Amino acid sequence: MSVTFRPNINWPNNDLLLPAQLFNIKVPAGLSSFDVRNPNFVDVTKMMKLAKEDKTVPSGALRMTDGLVTTDLKVRFDNPSTQWRRSSLSAAKDPSRGPFQYQFAGGDVFLDLLLGIYLLKSVEYDPDDDLSVQIFARLYEHELLHVVDDVDIVNNWLAPHLNSDPDVARFLVRGEPYVYGTPSMVASQVDREFQTFIGNTIQVAIFNVWARESNRRESLRDAPAQYKIVQDKVDDLRARQINRPHPVHH
Repeated sequence: MSVTFRPNINWPNNDLLLPAQLFNIKVPAGLSSFDVRNPNFVDVTKMMKLAKEDKTVPSGALRMTDGLVTTDLKVRFDNPSTQWRRSSLSAAKDPSRGPFQYQFAGGDVFLDLLLGIYLLKSVEYDPDDDLSVQIFARLYEHELLHVVDDVDIVNNWLAPHLNSDPDVARFLVRGEPYVYGTPSMVASQVDREFQTFIGNTIQVAIFNVWARESNRRESLRDAPAQYKIVQDKVDDLRARQINRPHPVHH
């Protein structure tokens, strides 16, 4: 049996879908309406906190923008107790105690991408103010570019690139055996500790492959020249807002 990587996209903090056409938002190709989510509007302090907590944002790269897409990748085995076959070592004195040999028997490994989308409260739209809706739409469109990148990585890019990681190739692709445990440990304890060990090993390996690509694409989207395109549109809309004639009250 071989390994099958199954991507899952989750939005734990953005339950509501956003009707893009109501705001004249251009949704990037490759993104379904399922991933166009109503953003959370937060203050600057919360935005900075979220950016710092996001493991894929390189430290020192924080610069204040009006929006943020947070990402995290969790790896889980469909059924670790049946997917890792345990066998006794021929040299073992007591076959009911460790160490044991474990080998991956194949099956599904889930790649759970957790996404969040946030905008500053200062750009929350007023439905009665067309310019404020346009400002929101242009900033939200930029954040959707990060969403489409992250969704594409997990759905299409990641699985074919995981073979290049030595731990993934060794344990999941080639199914090489691994010896784990000590003679003082009973089988159930060795099973438990091995599943934690191998789960963490594969989590770190896959997370690192994913994070490198996510960072690479994020830095391209947020390159000064790219972000300036959005910023110029927003600055123009804000100038129009300020210079708009106010109704005269008699």
